[in-house]
Amino acid sequence: MDDEIEIQDLEAYEIRELLLDQGSEVDEEQAAAIKQFIEDIGGLENALAAVDMLDSLQKAA
Repeated sequence: MDDEIEIQDLEAYEIRELLLDQGSEVDEEQAAAIKQFIEDIGGLENALAAVDMLDSLQKAA
């Protein structure tokens, strides 16, 4: 059995606390949106890939 905790297993407030610890300022609503985005896109790896792609498109624009 895999005991590894995945970000989508966390509550929005826990995600917010982790991001605050890393210097990102997010409110509870933003943390909930991040959690929903990660769930909708199929996991953290997919979410990170999507953000990287969007960042690349923004830089190219």
